[in-house]
Amino acid sequence: MKYFPIAIIFVFLISCQNKEKKEYRFYEGPIQGTTFHITYEWNADLSKEIDSLLLNFNKSLSNFDPNSQISKINKNETDELDVLAFEMMEASRFVYEKTNGAFDVTVAPIVNEWGFGWTGKHNNVIPNSSIIDSLLQFVGMDKIKIENSKLIKNNPNTMIVTNAIAKGFSVDYVSDYFFQLGLSNFLVEIGGEIYCFGENQSGEPWRIGIDKPIEGSGEENRENQIIINLSNKAIATSGNYRRYIETGKQKYGHSIDPRTGYPASNSVLSVSVIGNNCMECDAFATGFMVEGLERSIKIVEDIDNLEAYFIYLDDNNQVKSIWSSGFEKHISE
Repeated sequence: MKYFPIAIIFVFLISCQNKEKKEYRFYEGPIQGTTFHITYEWNADLSKEIDSLLLNFNKSLSNFDPNSQISKINKNETDELDVLAFEMMEASRFVYEKTNGAFDVTVAPIVNEWGFGWTGKHNNVIPNSSIIDSLLQFVGMDKIKIENSKLIKNNPNTMIVTNAIAKGFSVDYVSDYFFQLGLSNFLVEIGGEIYCFGENQSGEPWRIGIDKPIEGSGEENRENQIIINLSNKAIATSGNYRRYIETGKQKYGHSIDPRTGYPASNSVLSVSVIGNNCMECDAFATGFMVEGLERSIKIVEDIDNLEAYFIYLDDNNQVKSIWSSGFEKHISE
């Protein structure tokens, strides 16, 4: 869910001279080890309110804040789930079940051991197999349960990692506030995860670029794979080409399979998931990176209001793309 984010989507706005311009405001800043960019049409500056929302969110679900609610749960200082933590855990179990365990927030000890977590460990050394085996006993949603808003662990060494779901959830959190205020047009992007509603200042659907999976690319040298039109929907993307460890000629992506304790090995380079809320899109994108192309396509086709776009390597090591049946309607010509 933090960390060095994979911001593989960016938003850009296309001007249209023959349509009435509305007053849109723009606010950006750092959050959760990444950045946020928010555009909205409103008659007042909401930057202070946005800052307060994001601060409150971090106090609940940031693995990097040692005093957050989720950190206290991980350290067994409490078993109480606040409202945000409870909602996140419920969504996590739903995606866990739908992805056959490919998405699992209890993978925290192994993510940390690989250097992709919040502990700061990252020395390009592959963990010893005996260590991975010993940590697997603490991993699995079947090893925790929720009773009366309390997280009950079978073993105190089980921990929760939020980095594959928290960014998307924070997007929903800000978006829900905008809905409560009555905003008609806005886009919330946090670390590349997006929810957009209404239309942009040109009176058109929001236009979003999905990056080509170019190794080592960043803000200054990214390229579009495709451009999509989106409104009243969320999109989240996961990929392995920007965040990995390398030892000799071998590279290990950050998408850890909770069932094996090792980085997933399949043909998928990135996955972009469209849905009604960004929290589930974020989690499914991670799960699909682990589950692989064929199984993930079957999963997404069986879930209402969920679509996905996959970039992968074919048998000839050529970059290809494939998408679910309902995704094509979003692709911009």
